[in-house]
Amino acid sequence: MWNKPYTLKEGTTIVVGLLVTGGVLQVTIGPLEWGVFAWPANIITLVLFILTLIVVFILRKRSYFCRFMATMQAAIPAIAAAAVLTLVMGITKQVAESRDPVDPIGITKMLNFWPFILVYVWMTAIVGEVTLIQIAHFSWRRLPTLTSHVGLFLVLTCSTLGSADMLRVKMYCEEGQPEWRGLDAFSNVHHLPVAIQLEKFTIDEYPPKLMLIDDMGLPLPKGKPENIFLDKKVKSGYLLDCKIEVLKRIDNAMPAMLSKMVGKMPGGMMSNIRMDSLGQARNKEGYIPSDAPGTACAVYVKVTTGVKTNKSNISGLNKVQQQTITGWLTCGSYLFPYQSLKLADGRRLVMPNREPRRFASIVDIYTQAGKNIHTEIEVNKPFTIDGWKIYQLSYNEQMGKWSNLSIFEIVTDPWMPVVYVGIFLLLFGAVGMFLTASRKKEVKL
Repeated sequence: MWNKPYTLKEGTTIVVGLLVTGGVLQVTIGPLEWGVFAWPANIITLVLFILTLIVVFILRKRSYFCRFMATMQAAIPAIAAAAVLTLVMGITKQVAESRDPVDPIGITKMLNFWPFILVYVWMTAIVGEVTLIQIAHFSWRRLPTLTSHVGLFLVLTCSTLGSADMLRVKMYCEEGQPEWRGLDAFSNVHHLPVAIQLEKFTIDEYPPKLMLIDDMGLPLPKGKPENIFLDKKVKSGYLLDCKIEVLKRIDNAMPAMLSKMVGKMPGGMMSNIRMDSLGQARNKEGYIPSDAPGTACAVYVKVTTGVKTNKSNISGLNKVQQQTITGWLTCGSYLFPYQSLKLADGRRLVMPNREPRRFASIVDIYTQAGKNIHTEIEVNKPFTIDGWKIYQLSYNEQMGKWSNLSIFEIVTDPWMPVVYVGIFLLLFGAVGMFLTASRKKEVKL
């Protein structure tokens, strides 16, 4: 070993040495904190790294090791190790940035794992050396390959060093109040150059659904729960041996007993009012339509049990006497609890909380530059302004569609345009190599 010319053995030994060194660093000093590379440390590090690669390139004629860096014997073990570590990261649940690794080794926080970092630094150095050689021996025939290497180098360096400058914060906006502050993953407060004032929160929900649960609250049938989606046109349906008929439906309903109180109390007291389970049990008058905040869907149903259907798998079902029961069902809201319908055999017919299909916020956005933008921010459709991306993240789930709070995630990543350039160069080079593959000749550096 270490006899010239170097082979895959030497290349593999270098990678193993990096893994061992990384393991020692992981145990002694702990995971790498990328925050130390915040501006201007990241640009200084990048410049020093490129200068080091240039020095290595200049020393190629004097040093065999410098020449070896640009060979396949050095690249293959590095790429293989990087691929294996990336695969481990992909199949291992990674913890949030603000948390420590949950395993004793540190693979649950792979981006801060020293062996992973050192292997990628070595692979990046190899890519950089090959790129410099291709620049020094430029030919139009090699342009696609050169473009790919430049793109890969930009992606590897700028996505890592630039991560220290990325800021990701949560902003909690109450209706009618402009907010300039955001909380990062470590609960640090950041005063942002972008302010958001929530005008109105809107939500579109999936149709309500009905399902059966047992006396333990578990959906039926066990393992394969069934439900009925109550679209506007649905008037009846079947769940196991039960025929359910919708006799009355109120989309914006409020308990009649509670409705008598709403609007007759001062606003300050209304914020504290809520019907408890005991009050719900005493609500003998059912539900009525209401325009007041806090309403929810309610249905008056007729349930006939012991009905034989094609889906029924109950032994002796044909001998079971049919029973009929009627009553109200509702998923409830922040003002009043849900209401289920208990059947004779102990099962219950329930309406789970309605699932959101789409939610968005109508907001006014202000910047320090004097911009004032009125827009709607929808989940999975971020709004971009002055290098900041604003995502609709969440809302007050307890209040549901009546939420007066929106939670936004605001992200800035100054290095991302450079990363995008690198990705574009990678794609351009890949297409170029594909188109010229038939004419390409193997050239030794």
